[in-house]
Amino acid sequence: MYVILDIETTGGQFNQEGITEVAMYKFDGHKVIDQFISLVNPERPIQPFVIKLTGINNAMLRSAPKFYEVAKRIIEITQDSIIVAHNASFDYRILRMEFSRLGYDFRRETLCTVELSKKLLPEQNSYSLGKLVRSLGIPMSDRHRASGDAQATVKLFKLLLSKDSDKQILKSLIKSEIKTGLSPKLLDIVENLPNKIGIYYIHNEKGELIYLGKSRNIKKKVNSLFTNESKIAKKIQTEVYTVTFEETGSFLIASVKEYEELKQNKPPLNRIPKKIKSSKKFFSDQNKSMLLIDKGRTIEERSVILVENGVLKGYAFFDLNYQITNIEVLKNILVTVEEDKQHLMITESFLQKKNSVKQIRI
Repeated sequence: MYVILDIETTGGQFNQEGITEVAMYKFDGHKVIDQFISLVNPERPIQPFVIKLTGINNAMLRSAPKFYEVAKRIIEITQDSIIVAHNASFDYRILRMEFSRLGYDFRRETLCTVELSKKLLPEQNSYSLGKLVRSLGIPMSDRHRASGDAQATVKLFKLLLSKDSDKQILKSLIKSEIKTGLSPKLLDIVENLPNKIGIYYIHNEKGELIYLGKSRNIKKKVNSLFTNESKIAKKIQTEVYTVTFEETGSFLIASVKEYEELKQNKPPLNRIPKKIKSSKKFFSDQNKSMLLIDKGRTIEERSVILVENGVLKGYAFFDLNYQITNIEVLKNILVTVEEDKQHLMITESFLQKKNSVKQIRI
């Protein structure tokens, strides 16, 4: 579980700042399940440049709760969660400082979306939140207010999760949950899985990925693995500690994603995927460039695969048409895949069957 956080402060000398506004969104890796947003009376004046930047002034905060009045709620919403923030060292330092004034040692694991973005989005010109989300076509409102910045960070983090093909972010979460002993066993694991299209990841007690697969119904597929008598299924049942998943909405995206992540992660209980032969029907023209549009993970979202000059470049999820009509923005949000003819073979095989994929030549 993650808590995406943004804090606004009074400004001032290091470790003398006070919180003026806090926004927290509890995120299970797929959707926001809880939130806490509040102005906070910092009991000290706000620096003039901060007032100009955020629009929050001293008069607005006179009747706002003081930090000790919201501290319990902050502890509750962040319990057993990793704190995620853009420049996490700042927000985490401010939180720890406020709690230390109350005599409480506040400690949580953290992830920084600046550091993650530098790793997973290496071509960006700037990693400031405003410029970064603009280059990704992510809508943003109330810039420099806690709620607006935190909502943008939620969308950014969701994109970073999809780009994390080697599952380093996911592994850090699993290790965190193992430390706290949160993971249940087989029946409870299945109960918490969705009846949705996507990829499922089976982890052992060390948090290591031992098996992954795609399915049109994740819950049904994992349940069959837990009740099957095959040799592989028996090994999975013996070694499984927890199961995570990623919804894709599109079975085509799930198929491409499964093949790419099997190559990257090489889970020990997976067999080498069978090669699919080409019909040479759709991508025989090396100059062929097109977008393949399909369903997304939610009603508002859609998915896209980019084929450029006869090569499948990757896939993405988008909310706004601007994100795919602007090719630079599309390439920024794209989860890239290694050039491999099998990606085209998988796609050709899928397109030959009845499906809802829309093909747009570019």
